Amino acid sequence: MIRRLAAVLSLAATGLTVFLLRDTGTAEPVVRTEAAAPTAVDEHYARMMVAHHEQAVGMSRTLIDKGAVPERIRLIAEFIERDQQREIDVTNEWLIAWGRPATGPLEAGPMEAEADHGMLTAAQLGELDRAGVQTAPDVFLRLMIEHHRGAITMSRSLLDAGGGNTYIRGMAKHVINEQTAENDAMTALLVKEPSPSGS
Repeated sequence: MIRRLAAVLSLAATGLTVFLLRDTGTAEPVVRTEAAAPTAVDEHYARMMVAHHEQAVGMSRTLIDKGAVPERIRLIAEFIERDQQREIDVTNEWLIAWGRPATGPLEAGPMEAEADHGMLTAAQLGELDRAGVQTAPDVFLRLMIEHHRGAITMSRSLLDAGGGNTYIRGMAKHVINEQTAENDAMTALLVKEPSPSGS
């Protein structure tokens, strides 16, 4: 059974309400033997997305740990940290259930050219690490928007490549829908809440 949850951020100060929608299972994942076995494309996407999510979780924790973050931006960072960590855990459980290792190098495949989509560079992550309390929220929003765009591109590539596993295709659709909504929310905040320095 799949149910839709809405994480609603009410932005009273600006009159803006952002709805972050996501689909999630009501129970632990269950592997059904009648489902299509994962292809090399499916597995490659799953591993890429775990790595991509791990970077987003780290970015969110970096911002939260700075303290004194505007509440609306902190709520988004906390949501991303919590939701993407859950997806990492579930995806690794599926890989193990399929008899694949949960960690390890990516295998070459049709989507190899997409592997770097949205993965931020060490220099970009360093920019967030070094940002002070006043500038960190804007840096986080800008970098996370770029990061999400990469995940959306990877997910569309998976669907175009014809991955056949039901879970992986559902995950790709979920990433597209959810991260598009999150990007809309973050873009609105980037416009509404400029840094105190005016940058």
